[in-house]
Amino acid sequence: MKTRILLVSDMHYTTQETNAELKLKYPESNASVAAGTILGVTQKDKIDKIISDINAEYEKEPFDAVLVLGDLSIDDWDIRNLPDIYCERFKTDCMDKLPCPAYALPGNHDSIPNEMWRDIFGYDREHSIKIGNNVFLMLDTFKNIPATAACGGRFTGFDYNFIKKELSKYTDNENIFICCHYTREEKEPDFPEIPNLRCLFRGHTHEAETLTFHGKPLYDIGGYGYNGIHIDGRGYTFNIFFPECAWGYNVLEIEDNEFKVWHKTVRMTYVAENGTFNIEEKIQ
Repeated sequence: MKTRILLVSDMHYTTQETNAELKLKYPESNASVAAGTILGVTQKDKIDKIISDINAEYEKEPFDAVLVLGDLSIDDWDIRNLPDIYCERFKTDCMDKLPCPAYALPGNHDSIPNEMWRDIFGYDREHSIKIGNNVFLMLDTFKNIPATAACGGRFTGFDYNFIKKELSKYTDNENIFICCHYTREEKEPDFPEIPNLRCLFRGHTHEAETLTFHGKPLYDIGGYGYNGIHIDGRGYTFNIFFPECAWGYNVLEIEDNEFKVWHKTVRMTYVAENGTFNIEEKIQ
């Protein structure tokens, strides 16, 4: 029996109002430079685009779940003091509208405490899911919260005690997949041998590529983000388009203990400071 999973990341959902506009109503707020319309796309249109892309993929061939690998928001709880919690808004505005179950893990910008996360999603920031004969360890690698700067929570790496505890819930027969917002091999020199570990998935970089992690494939799934750049005398801007950050997602198919993964870049027009870019659909 085939299992199909769509993995997506780095939506960075936040207020449509810029920091200056929001401060007129909420003087203590501190919205991100990435708030408002970015690359010619409003926050609402970005969410609608994600839903549309996922629905179109589902209509071609249904999948069993959507896994969201962090940076749902730019909440940076709570240095930003936003009037809404955009992790919660992303769940209601996007995840709840998808055609199949959807599960999330936090990224560095989703720095709300575990109690708030559980109230919103119904499970902890770090958890596991079994789908068919497959176990997905949804790991929190940014536990150093709340945020103290615009980068959000700080990287903490894998919790091996948690991994051991979660794996003890299952038999020795399941395929194991690790999902997280970010990791890389040199960050985890003591990574243990995990029987039946097939591969790992991460977000965070906004770029899609295939790496290795202690002999296993590590898929960087890209996302629906952008690339920030610092300009002397101006500060950060997120309105310069980099083709390597074109929007997209990964699909995982598992059948008879074999798996394959591919990345789809979605068709999209970006209106940026460095020009207008018409990106065509591409599978890699």
